Amino acid sequence: MKKISLEKKYIIYASILLLCVIIPALPYLKVKSSGMPFITSLYWCTLIGIILFILPWLYIPVKNPASRYLVGYGLSGGIIFIALKFVPAVFMKKLGASPYDTSISGIFVNALTIIPAITAKEMVRYYSFAAVCKTLKHKRTAIFLITIIMCLIEINFGSLLAIKEFKELFIYSTQILLPIAAKNILMSVFVFYGGVLPSVVYIGIIQIFEKCFPVLPELSWLLDGAIGIAFPIIYAVFISDHVFATGRKSIENKKSDVMYLISLLVATAFAWFCVGVFPVYPSVILTGSMEPLIMPGDVVLVHKISNEDEIYELSEGDIINFKRGNIIITHRIKEVFKDEAGNVSFETKGDNNNAVDEEKVQPNDVKGTVIKVVPKIGLPTLILKGQDKIPEGVIDN
Repeated sequence: MKKISLEKKYIIYASILLLCVIIPALPYLKVKSSGMPFITSLYWCTLIGIILFILPWLYIPVKNPASRYLVGYGLSGGIIFIALKFVPAVFMKKLGASPYDTSISGIFVNALTIIPAITAKEMVRYYSFAAVCKTLKHKRTAIFLITIIMCLIEINFGSLLAIKEFKELFIYSTQILLPIAAKNILMSVFVFYGGVLPSVVYIGIIQIFEKCFPVLPELSWLLDGAIGIAFPIIYAVFISDHVFATGRKSIENKKSDVMYLISLLVATAFAWFCVGVFPVYPSVILTGSMEPLIMPGDVVLVHKISNEDEIYELSEGDIINFKRGNIIITHRIKEVFKDEAGNVSFETKGDNNNAVDEEKVQPNDVKGTVIKVVPKIGLPTLILKGQDKIPEGVIDN
């Protein structure tokens, strides 16, 4: 009988380990295991033990002094990612109660299920990468395919297959699918250059925060997706460049670090600007109610109203951005009403409409005043939201 070569054994071991990660991700088993946290944790601990004490340990042949700093990058990256989501949620008052059990026992159970699962999966990722690097010619292709597999095990295919409209698919892809892909690209970079620990530290901090903190950000799908896609990709490029930059002059390294930091800050500031963290924020116009001044697909820049005095300064002719249910409307004030107690309300009308809006706008619903119109840059949002219903009490013809 022909003896199996050592290289083939490594590939077989890696394939079995990947299968051990795929099986618990199957929809039926995922549902069943969600109610058995201790058994699930035991499964992952067993897999960790097999890798550590039974299988021959493999190493990725990456020798670089910068690799030892990647645990710190994992720690700082996890904290930055949480801050990118939490800070705008605080400013916009978009914090909600956590759906997870945040009691002491709940935190213990959450940590017990999170840490072994993350550690086992990242060890499997590392072992698979090492086996590929040791045995195969087309290493990059194999690493890419392994990363794809690690992405697929995180996707809820039940939710994905239930989607019927393109708009829902676009939102799901932006908020869920693409962030999963971006995160796994970063995880693969961490594992390839720094081993298991940086990846575990990064994703562990994020998941423990999400499962154990009593309040969580409730961001819009667009901002949530933008952060989930942009930050991991930018950070992965930064780490890759930093590892490869060991042989360059220190001044060049510093310039590179500064450029990545500036890019990250600009991307963060732009995302926060789009969702209203700053005094001025953008709002996309979806209808023709304010034509010809403001056309569908235009973006208006709105100065946020932050105190009561600014409400009383509003007058006839001002264009205001106000909330009606879950919809944001931009119409012109036709008349200001004030009752005997001094409370104000506003009658509004679209310039292109035949009649005023049926319901008066109350001060609490006013978000800000329009200060600038930027033509056509909101057309992608218009395409996605074009079928949204006009709220009751607002005239749009």
